[in-house]
Amino acid sequence: MVSMRFLMFFLLAALLVTAVAGDALAQSGVDFSKADTVGNDFVAWIRGNIATVFFTVAIVLAGFAAAFNKISWMWVLMIAVGALLVFGAPGFVADLKAVFS
Repeated sequence: MVSMRFLMFFLLAALLVTAVAGDALAQSGVDFSKADTVGNDFVAWIRGNIATVFFTVAIVLAGFAAAFNKISWMWVLMIAVGALLVFGAPGFVADLKAVFS
């Protein structure tokens, strides 16, 4: 008896969600201009002179430490991947916008 009540409640909830979500999903276009502005400002701030100096020093110091067997070469690789993600962000965002537009 309890499982039948749960099943009925679940079906009623699913029906209600689909009825309400139908109007929200029927929107023709979403305006991303504010999100684009905030995202572009944030990326410009991250990719500024501070990030360039930080990643330059980090890669050099990690490279020397790895060369003298103080840390693993994996750390150098992770720092390089981090720099790739930070400085390649505009290209990644443009590709994602092209996919989802």
